[in-house]
Amino acid sequence: MDDTNAYQLIDAHLDHLELTEEQSDELSVWIKATPKNTDEAFYRIFLHSYLRMRYQAGAPALGFDQNTLNNAYIDYADEAPALSPPSHKSKSGLRNKIIFGVVVTCLLLNVIIAGVQFAYNQPPVLEAAVTDLLAYEPFDYPATPFTVSREGDIVWPTSGGLHGLNGGQGWSEPWRETNSKVALIASYDEIEFPWNSNDMRKFGPLSFTDETGHSLKIQGNLMRTATSPRSITARRFDFRNFPASVKDKGGLGRDGSVIWFSFLAQSSKSSALHNYYSYLVIGSKEVAGLRIGKLGAAPTGNWTAVGLLTGAEVNLQTSNIPSGQSVFLVTRINFEKGPEDCFVWLNPSLETEPSQESATMHLKVPNFRFDGLAIHANHSSDFDEIRFGTTFKAVAPVSQ
Repeated sequence: MDDTNAYQLIDAHLDHLELTEEQSDELSVWIKATPKNTDEAFYRIFLHSYLRMRYQAGAPALGFDQNTLNNAYIDYADEAPALSPPSHKSKSGLRNKIIFGVVVTCLLLNVIIAGVQFAYNQPPVLEAAVTDLLAYEPFDYPATPFTVSREGDIVWPTSGGLHGLNGGQGWSEPWRETNSKVALIASYDEIEFPWNSNDMRKFGPLSFTDETGHSLKIQGNLMRTATSPRSITARRFDFRNFPASVKDKGGLGRDGSVIWFSFLAQSSKSSALHNYYSYLVIGSKEVAGLRIGKLGAAPTGNWTAVGLLTGAEVNLQTSNIPSGQSVFLVTRINFEKGPEDCFVWLNPSLETEPSQESATMHLKVPNFRFDGLAIHANHSSDFDEIRFGTTFKAVAPVSQ
């Protein structure tokens, strides 16, 4: 959006004309783009309010409601007749009041502009703007009860689990369990889990601290997928408060938009034996989509990403980090006309947005849209802190 269009939209808003959702989004982006744009917007808004106030203070009553943003209204019903010439003293007093008002308004504008410039000159805040976060699931629920067999193995439940849990934000429905076993809410504080001897998860819950000492903001417990045969846990987004710039009739992923998502994960198995898998998927296997996690198709058993197209996996990319190791996975999808451009980072720095050149995995994904996510697993793995947003900071907030 150029400056002329932005000024026209600001004026239209100040004149109480309704803007479309897309116009509001574009204007917000323009205002936040540079300090100069923010200054111009503040100046235009306050100048508009001041001129309206002065006009109403000096104009005769017109017989209709003259309330404004600052409720500046003067009733002239008891004033002297209009034909009576005002005295020289009253003219001078009015002129002095106008000059004083102009001076005060200019000083106020200078204070506001200085404050905006001061804010822009501060070090970057490591917490994301709320509006950039589309959906969030911290799994902040009570732990799921379970039983242990005489042999010391968990007896995995076939009902309950995450089904019906409705926390977090940005969702249109509770979690749904759709397979023979269910995922659990796991806690390291309340219930001792019957770990296998080689399960690295027993050393503590999922977390992440980058090489500069910044720690990912986390809360609540975590999700633990079922053992064989499998669990499938799914949930849909609530699009009503999502920006028009990231959605169309097909769902999330409008051409030209960028969507980020992230999560913590750790598998109980590092090997690729027995087709072990545990992954997060968006889109669909039948049409098109994306899988990220531990995949049976990866010969190493390491963390992997792959596109989906009409039932087949395409453009598989794998990392050098074993799936038995806890990781923070961050994904950026550039939605384009034709195939989407997908970048995946494992354990990136939280301080600044990572460059696309530094991505751990980069792959082209078939053109797709999505309206939610699902987590599939045929063995026990942990997932936590699922975030979807429009910026890196939204999905990688730093604990203060």
